[in-house]
Amino acid sequence: MADGDSFTAAAMTPTAGVDPRVALATSLQASPGVYAVLVGSGLSSGAGIRTGWQVTQDLVRRVAVAEGVLEEELGDAPERWWVSQGRSDPRYDTLLEAIAPSTAARQALLRHYFDPPPSEGGPILPTHAHRALASFCAAGRVRLVLTTNVDRLLERALEDAGAAPQVIATLADIGGMTPLPHARTTVVKLSGDYTRLDMRNTAAELAEYPAELQELVQRALDEYSLLVVGWSGEYDSALAREIAGCPSHRYPTFWTTFHGELTEDARRLIALRKAHVIDTTGADGFFFDLTERIVRLDQRAARRRRPTALRVQRLIPERSTPQGWAVLPLLQIRVATAVALPSLETLGLIGPQQRDDLVAALGRAEITSRLHLLSSSTPASAISPDSQANHEGLGVWQLTPDAHQSGEAASYRLGGNAAAGISALATVRLPMVGANTGSIVLAFDIALSLMAPIRLAETARLLRDGLSLTSATLPAALDDVLPAEAEVTLGELHIIAPTTTGDTTARKNDLQQRVDLSSLGKPSRPVGPAMGFAAQLAGPLTENEATTLVADAVEHMALAAGYTDPRLGIRALRHELGIVATD
Repeated sequence: MADGDSFTAAAMTPTAGVDPRVALATSLQASPGVYAVLVGSGLSSGAGIRTGWQVTQDLVRRVAVAEGVLEEELGDAPERWWVSQGRSDPRYDTLLEAIAPSTAARQALLRHYFDPPPSEGGPILPTHAHRALASFCAAGRVRLVLTTNVDRLLERALEDAGAAPQVIATLADIGGMTPLPHARTTVVKLSGDYTRLDMRNTAAELAEYPAELQELVQRALDEYSLLVVGWSGEYDSALAREIAGCPSHRYPTFWTTFHGELTEDARRLIALRKAHVIDTTGADGFFFDLTERIVRLDQRAARRRRPTALRVQRLIPERSTPQGWAVLPLLQIRVATAVALPSLETLGLIGPQQRDDLVAALGRAEITSRLHLLSSSTPASAISPDSQANHEGLGVWQLTPDAHQSGEAASYRLGGNAAAGISALATVRLPMVGANTGSIVLAFDIALSLMAPIRLAETARLLRDGLSLTSATLPAALDDVLPAEAEVTLGELHIIAPTTTGDTTARKNDLQQRVDLSSLGKPSRPVGPAMGFAAQLAGPLTENEATTLVADAVEHMALAAGYTDPRLGIRALRHELGIVATD
């Protein structure tokens, strides 16, 4: 099962007889985030950008001409003249510093190559290929780009697309980087950036990476599928060696050519990676074709995957206190999904490795970060006075105290026992051994024992992140347990203000006290203590799909609760959630 938030989700390998273009588009559309894209000078050449080595050669030409050498005498390899003068191999940094000693002079010289003013033919703009790749990143289809280019066209395209990336161009950047799974988009500039003096471009510099960069590249090659665009494999010998030496070929590699041309280095790497070759007429045409194919697949998936609201809810929280909580909280938010299993014959059990995977998935999930942020921003005055002494910090995910754990059940808790503040429970329930059919139930329960009501938009974000977690991330963590035919079929959302503490003790409590529903207007009758929504699903939800479903669910719940015209409130909610209006 694919996990839209995980870089280890499965990617499809082309079946014999299937056009690699079709296989690549299908895989990118179905498994967002699993591909790293390696781009070379072929991506930027269409914009008129020189490679780092071409800049070095031009700097040599400048020196030679200044020393009285006729330019035609230099031929296509001015570096040979340079070495013939008894000088060491030409380096970008030393040449640049010698020609332009001051920072201002260097910037002016470099702008001539990479960012010229209008008087010199500028500006150089991102090509269609840059913008298409940026759109893939903005949509979450690609989260990691490795590039040997030293220009900034891709970064500009990403910023224009609203996907400002984390850029790794120096060793210092690696030390302070956000881990790849947690970063929305990462661009690793393997040869550096033209504005830095530590750019790598000579044969010696490209022959071996520093240890930190080598480790980062090895991880990318091992953990991601790979799409190669505009890279010949000829000059970047360190990168070629890492690709050749990658011990794992778990995920497919696609390699684009230009009019069928391949260097011997590229042929060797393609053979070693068992890469699928796609011939192109250039990067722009390739990305145009790929985008069109993905759009068609998205349109088909939207028709097939559109959730259908159900009138019956079957994953409603029990009225008794769940294991791990001492009481029912003032507000309980539940998100639960069911994974249908037509046959249980090949269903595995939850073992130590699956538990490690579940805890890791919970730790890096967006909803965990959101709960930590919500907890840290909640003042002590918002916690009921009689329970402040029992309030605990969230900490990390741990086994739920006193909860039933087995090969068919796993339960983890974040925070305290729900008596005060914020806490959460994540539970997985497999069908009992001996059953013929059934479903896996994945539930995420949030306890909010706060005095002040929570904003409707924040409630919706918790529901959205819970849906992404239970429909995509947690099933992916159980991928080696689930049969191939397993499919997420049901999603439910519940917002409850329990009127008991979990035993026989009653208390006054109402949903309007716990969630600010004022934007929905005035209800025609008392809202009561609970709202619920169920939908039939056709697989795991992406973040965008979960966001849209939650907005629809809130509108559905508002109408069911007696709000006769919640349109203004729903419109405002959609705006806060970043849903673009289509009317």
